[in-house]
Amino acid sequence: MRGWKGAVGAAGLVLLLAGCGGDASEPQAEPKAKTEPKTEPKAELLGEDTGIRYDKSRVPTVQNMTCDRKRGSIRYGLNAHKDESLPEHKGENASEDYVCHGPDRISLAVGGRTLAAPHIAAEYDLYGSVPDPLKTVKTVYSTSLAGDDERTLVGEAETVTTTTAAITCQKNVWETFPMTTCLWANHGAVGAVDFFPPAGRHPEIAEAVTRTKELIATGLVESPR
Repeated sequence: MRGWKGAVGAAGLVLLLAGCGGDASEPQAEPKAKTEPKTEPKAELLGEDTGIRYDKSRVPTVQNMTCDRKRGSIRYGLNAHKDESLPEHKGENASEDYVCHGPDRISLAVGGRTLAAPHIAAEYDLYGSVPDPLKTVKTVYSTSLAGDDERTLVGEAETVTTTTAAITCQKNVWETFPMTTCLWANHGAVGAVDFFPPAGRHPEIAEAVTRTKELIATGLVESPR
């Protein structure tokens, strides 16, 4: 399993109160706090292959964050295992990594060192074609995340499809850090996204799905037809 790589050993350094009326002489009911409905990731029906393929990936655009190509020796984020059954991408830059930083600094203490971590670490792997994105994302999940002995899975994985992609997200713990990881596939690419803990807790899956959709939509350069 390829996981974290870097300078720190086998693993490196990626949400009204309602009162009741009535006569003032009668006992009044205690106000009850309204609970906000849980926001679930919205699923759409995965569509047929449109034939879109990609020349390369590029620095993605994520709302309220600054993104850039990953630089330096530290490998942030989970590596998605290559699916050898898929046809290779013929061009250059078949695999690229990017990091996105929000306004608040995230620091993680690992191996006696304190490192500044990004809010998001994203990997893009390009293929000649991905005939079944849903099947592929399940395969990559089982080999890249569920099979990572450096990570402890928390709760159940959630899978969402859009018209063009399949996304599987899972809360997990690496070392002592509560992460949320999403793996995705469309008909021309596969990716892994790690969301680092901005407040010492797991980023919510609904938010992770939204961010992953942004990364897919803005981080790929289509090949000319």
